[in-house]
Amino acid sequence: MAENLVLFGGTFDPVHHGHLVVARSLAEARGFEQVTFVPAACPPHKSAATAPPADRLAMLRLAIAEEPLLDLSDLELSRQGPSYTIDTVRELRRLHGAKTKIHWVIGADMLEDLPRWHCAAEVLAEAGLIVVVRPPWDQRLEEIFTSLMAELGSKAVNALRESVTTTPRIDISSSDIRRRLAEGRSIRFLLPDSVLEYIEDRKLYASTGTDGA
Repeated sequence: MAENLVLFGGTFDPVHHGHLVVARSLAEARGFEQVTFVPAACPPHKSAATAPPADRLAMLRLAIAEEPLLDLSDLELSRQGPSYTIDTVRELRRLHGAKTKIHWVIGADMLEDLPRWHCAAEVLAEAGLIVVVRPPWDQRLEEIFTSLMAELGSKAVNALRESVTTTPRIDISSSDIRRRLAEGRSIRFLLPDSVLEYIEDRKLYASTGTDGA
């Protein structure tokens, strides 16, 4: 049987319970042995991360330390230049072999930008995309799929439709965590305690270290 390599890319700035719940639920729902987090060094579709790469990697390691269904790759952090998905897919296929089935997890909030990804057609041809949703994007899925028809074609859009996987929809975002920290507010219960302690120790995101903030 061919190996399944399931990749969950993002800045993870910082990683939080929403990321972890989605990744674990996806592994369980689809019968995957593991889901691998792939933190981006220079995300081409988003602004630069606030925390340095080494800190984001360390927080991910802490977050998944006791979870066998979750893994971590520093491939993009160790590569120079923009973190293009196609480059990562091709490098992992070289490392794992031609028969490996590569799946790339994306959030519904990224779907509209998919036609503007670097080598989007090649990404769709070389990796199976898995779409996960969270509020309010779950209410817009059909609208987004319809709008993608003209740019991606019906075959690609139908494959995306079929890939949608139901996971718990936890409305937590890294941007809100950073904002709360900058305002000196608590982020307790939004991410693992080990990650919270790391943020406080390193004084990331203008953390005050008060009441979990």
